[in-house]
Amino acid sequence: MAIRLRQNAWSLKPLVRTDEWDPVFEWYARGIAEMRKRPIDDPTSWRYQAAIHAYDRSRDPFRRQGERLPSQADQRRFWNQCQHASWFFLPWHRMYLRYFEAIVQRAITALGGPDDWALPYWNYSDGANPNARRLPLAFTLTRMPNGDPNPLRIEERLRGNDNAIVATPNQVSVQASLIDPRFEAPPVGGLAGFGGPRTGFMHSGGLGAPIGKLENTPHGTMHVAVGRFMGAFNTAGLDPLFWLHHANIDRLWAVWRNRNPQHLDPTQAQWLTGVTFFLHDEHGAEVSHTASDVVDTTAPPLEYRYDNVADPIGAAAPPSVARRTTMEPQQPEMVGASDTPLVLTGGAATTRLAVSAPAGPAARSAAVARPAVHLNIENVTGLESDGTYAVYVNVPEGARAGAHPELFAGLVPMFGVPEATRGDADRPGDGLTFSLDISDVVRRLEADGAWTNEVSVTFVPEGMPVAGGQEAPAAAPAPITVGRVSLYYA
Repeated sequence: MAIRLRQNAWSLKPLVRTDEWDPVFEWYARGIAEMRKRPIDDPTSWRYQAAIHAYDRSRDPFRRQGERLPSQADQRRFWNQCQHASWFFLPWHRMYLRYFEAIVQRAITALGGPDDWALPYWNYSDGANPNARRLPLAFTLTRMPNGDPNPLRIEERLRGNDNAIVATPNQVSVQASLIDPRFEAPPVGGLAGFGGPRTGFMHSGGLGAPIGKLENTPHGTMHVAVGRFMGAFNTAGLDPLFWLHHANIDRLWAVWRNRNPQHLDPTQAQWLTGVTFFLHDEHGAEVSHTASDVVDTTAPPLEYRYDNVADPIGAAAPPSVARRTTMEPQQPEMVGASDTPLVLTGGAATTRLAVSAPAGPAARSAAVARPAVHLNIENVTGLESDGTYAVYVNVPEGARAGAHPELFAGLVPMFGVPEATRGDADRPGDGLTFSLDISDVVRRLEADGAWTNEVSVTFVPEGMPVAGGQEAPAAAPAPITVGRVSLYYA
């Protein structure tokens, strides 16, 4: 089988409304239309494919009374399988995209289309493209070139259908994830890593381990930037844009590997073969894979490559990061934590924590090199997901946080928070935890004499106006609770 080429969506027409469509988009739209005709109990149908990611009957926007669902055994085996807050986040989504792509391809072939179609990707982080943070135009047009309704456009988006920019520069930043030298992080506490914490099967997240840096930004931030269907586990796969978003996340895994020979996937058997995942191929037959099957995109069963995996950052990392090159994380040591939960209701909110000097593992490693500093936002819970908060450290009293980009710590997107709040049969509803590397912020504060034994942490909603030019909504319509804010040295 020839190697398929996944291309940048913004390199394909239409680039203006009068353009003819590139066949990649036209056949994608036609393939989706065909899949939508199939019943939900057909593994190659549009709704079944979305349910693999997550399914909640009470939140299914297309449920119909009396329709036949897959058996309970099939639902347990194949639905609600997406891996989040886990080092399986990247390999599972790679498998998922591969079989979705094959199902679309078979539908295209049956319609008389090309046999080498491949998913495009949405590179919203491309600083050289002024349109990068807009939806590719084919996803905003109401009609296809032949006049038929456009399956690529859905109305259930918070932003983007008006061709406006959907995300802030912070929301599409790949800097923090791509410079992290470690794929995995310890299963609890302190550090995030590029790909996520060591876990077993992990659908709804939780258990206190921070989500991986790539899963945080731009993965989670872009889910909520587009919003509505894209903003929730159980509806995300119903938006055709979801698959381009995840193709880009998959591409960024290849970029991370490519940019540094020391950027390596995990070698532990627990990751390589410890968990088996089950899907269906384009014929509806069951297939199973472990992470070891999907580390090379050009080898079977994947057999694709991206048109661009060049490093978008460049070789030079920020000074305080370039020094930390060890692949094995130092044992993190907590040196401070807030005393009470913080409730976020859509405005700015601040909490404070007392910080002590490290006295354990971080103190010993500090004798060799200055420790990294990680801010943990723990046990974030809530029942709405349409929002992101920006986090700032030690904002001067009375100042507006956004006026101090030098104090910016990172983003906390709400994607997955409702699912982690509700929990499931195997996981408590203890929310999600995020880890932000604030080493550079701390160095600047130290240089200015502004890093003391009391640290303030401010949360501010981050996002673009919603479609139609309305004011940006509160970061979430319902309250979000931050269980604790803690500081780690490592």
